[in-house]
Amino acid sequence: MTFHIISIILAGILSLSDYVTEHIFSKKLRTNHKLVSFSAGVAIAYIVLHLFPEISSNALIDGRKLFLFVLLGFVSLNLIEQYIYKEIGKLRNLSSYHRSVHVAYFFIYNFLIGAVLVVFAAKGLKQTLLFFVPFLLYIVAEILPQEFAFKSSISKVVYSMAPVFGAIMGIYSIDFFASVFGELISFMTGTLLYIVIRESLPSDRAEKPIYFMIGVLLYTIIIYLSWNSGF
Repeated sequence: MTFHIISIILAGILSLSDYVTEHIFSKKLRTNHKLVSFSAGVAIAYIVLHLFPEISSNALIDGRKLFLFVLLGFVSLNLIEQYIYKEIGKLRNLSSYHRSVHVAYFFIYNFLIGAVLVVFAAKGLKQTLLFFVPFLLYIVAEILPQEFAFKSSISKVVYSMAPVFGAIMGIYSIDFFASVFGELISFMTGTLLYIVIRESLPSDRAEKPIYFMIGVLLYTIIIYLSWNSGF
């Protein structure tokens, strides 16, 4: 029962962070290259040192097909964004349809974050917190671009609640999510990897390599220490 409470609390923090950063501090955070670079560094350390080993461990049971889900997560977001921005170039404007496609993808993704958070919480606090921190930074720093801003507060609230919805569903259907945990974490890893690569490539949003390296080194140390910790 304890992991239920932990899941809801952490999912609530994710949802609140999403709403606050988007609704109040969106413009300031979108131009905070230091935060974006630091978050990307934390994420890549987590992907390589924790998520890849986690997927490999699950692949021993579920087979190497799990790596197809990593590829699917990477390619799906890449194709969606290429399609959207190609159309923006043609139309010189973002239609409600293109906005909806992008928002729907990230709503589902954030929903899955909440559901997977429950599975991690059932495994233990250490894995839960290691998972929580990079995705909290992802939600704060990798918020939707300005052209995807919500036109109504209700829409933003519903979107922000995706992790909580996912956690609630995860609690009530934990057996199901545990059975497809390998596929879910693989898909999420692929999408997160795409986001990290996109934000780490030389651009106006990735001009602070020192903060990227700080994020990498800091989370590498934390993960390394967690390997020998008992909690």
